Amino acid sequence: MKKTFLMLAIMLLSFSVQAQVYTDQEIQTKQTAEKFFGYIGAKDPEKIASMVSEKVDWYIFESKYMPWTGHRSKREEISVLFKTLFSYFVDGSEKLEAQSFLVRGNEVAVFGFVERTVKKNGKHFKMPLAIHLTVENNLISKFSLYEETLIIEKVLK
Repeated sequence: MKKTFLMLAIMLLSFSVQAQVYTDQEIQTKQTAEKFFGYIGAKDPEKIASMVSEKVDWYIFESKYMPWTGHRSKREEISVLFKTLFSYFVDGSEKLEAQSFLVRGNEVAVFGFVERTVKKNGKHFKMPLAIHLTVENNLISKFSLYEETLIIEKVLK
């Protein structure tokens, strides 16, 4: 019984240690994502765009009520996208919290929430979101956002 307990303890300890080890690439991937979200929090469209590859695969589910949504493929489109996005919401009401990062190689999944207040009608929303990023050469080459589009559409109407 003692041997079984000791073996189990060693296995659990080695598993938890292994779960904490990141490769250099994974560390760089996470740092790139954190820097990107820092620029979003600072509401700096030019610096946000500077974190994106010249050619990018960018996708936010398209909505006719949200002109910042849809596909983008060029870095210069990203600063315009964020200028448009930021123009719809009350300054200071925006909060983006990236609560957890799952990193594997050059990909990261980010889970968190966003909240904002709409300028034109004062409606406020808070919702969960997930973002999948691919990082190459410390730049985001792929961006996919998963959010409750219906929530945003309702507050924008």
